[in-house]
Amino acid sequence: MLYKKDTICAISTPPGSGAIAIIRITGEDSISIADSFFKSKKKLKNADSHSLLFGKFIDEKGKIIDEVLVSIFKAPKSYTGEDMVEISCHGSNFIANNILQILLTKARLANPGEFTERAFFNDKMDLTQAEAVGDLLMAKTYFSHLAAISQLEGSIHKKIDSILKKLTDYRTLLELEIDFSEQDLPNIDMNKIEENLIALKNELYELVENSKKGIILKEGLKISLVGAPNVGKSSIFNKMLKTERAIVTPIPGTTRDYLEEAIALNGYLIRLFDTAGLRNTEDKIEKMGIKRSYDVILNSDIILYITDNINSKNDDILKSVEKGKIIKILNKSDIIDTSNIPNSYVLCNTVENSGLNKLKEAIIKKIDINTDFIQNGMLSNVRQIAAAEKALNSIKKAIDAININLGFEFIAFDLKEASSA
Repeated sequence: MLYKKDTICAISTPPGSGAIAIIRITGEDSISIADSFFKSKKKLKNADSHSLLFGKFIDEKGKIIDEVLVSIFKAPKSYTGEDMVEISCHGSNFIANNILQILLTKARLANPGEFTERAFFNDKMDLTQAEAVGDLLMAKTYFSHLAAISQLEGSIHKKIDSILKKLTDYRTLLELEIDFSEQDLPNIDMNKIEENLIALKNELYELVENSKKGIILKEGLKISLVGAPNVGKSSIFNKMLKTERAIVTPIPGTTRDYLEEAIALNGYLIRLFDTAGLRNTEDKIEKMGIKRSYDVILNSDIILYITDNINSKNDDILKSVEKGKIIKILNKSDIIDTSNIPNSYVLCNTVENSGLNKLKEAIIKKIDINTDFIQNGMLSNVRQIAAAEKALNSIKKAIDAININLGFEFIAFDLKEASSA
């Protein structure tokens, strides 16, 4: 990927009317370009970094477009690490687009994410922090926001940097021994290196194992509502959403395809799937909906198994799902004798809104992701997980190479592969 050093600009605020809109410019010529369209008592080129100037933004003919505030950030102390200017104008789409069009006569329109890309290339942040910027923009709940902020502050960067430094130290020792084998260098304690590599392997293994929690915080916990027709899946779905999203009727097979909606629950992002009632049917459309529902169920993090009869035999789906994923719910508790119901069931009654709080508590217990875990740093996307897994495999190879007494060059090569990953 090539780093282009030309000057770019873009509107940084979302479209729509508001109090202000912000247009950003970054690059070597950003200050001089902004200066050519800015009329004030003081030239931008003479202003101090991190200062704010009031003036008028004009076009090439001197026509006033708007009264603006201009912020100056001089390299390297800016978001991108380059000279950067932010123009705050009145929040009209027409005004913001007009200013942008004028700037585009001397600069290029930025590609999506290009300001953050330049910050990465100029060592203002590492790749995990750059990815956290996107996560922060997309954060929908308290914990997804906390995870993004933690990653932006460098929680995962610090962990990886610590592992990388140790790998580099061990590799350097081995490479010195290879290059200067005839010199009188101290003997390398391979038992100690193996012990240290095992510790690094365990640290990376824990990161990879916990990565699912990072994905859940970012993309949401997938919860499927499962059961036979007419047990009340759609009613519970609607109550959790607090809206009549799913059609509820006494007719079996009303839900023919799964429905998906997202909610925030105690700061977590939850993706709810109301699946088609599971039964044998000759209806082709309903069969397709049931097949799709099975696919969704098998990829869910939690299964809400809903029934109105604990003696029901319609529980084949539970045999193919991990028991730890299942929360059993006995619905319609207002019309059922609940005196002998096992404690493993959550009793629900959507007519009187009974049991829904206990159901939510049961879901939260299944999530088990605390604030300290989030702030200590965790992997949060497929790229990070794949890189960590590759490094983990290379460290395992290095440990194996030590155990079978391969030469230092083989061990050093595996450690280099781990560092590269």
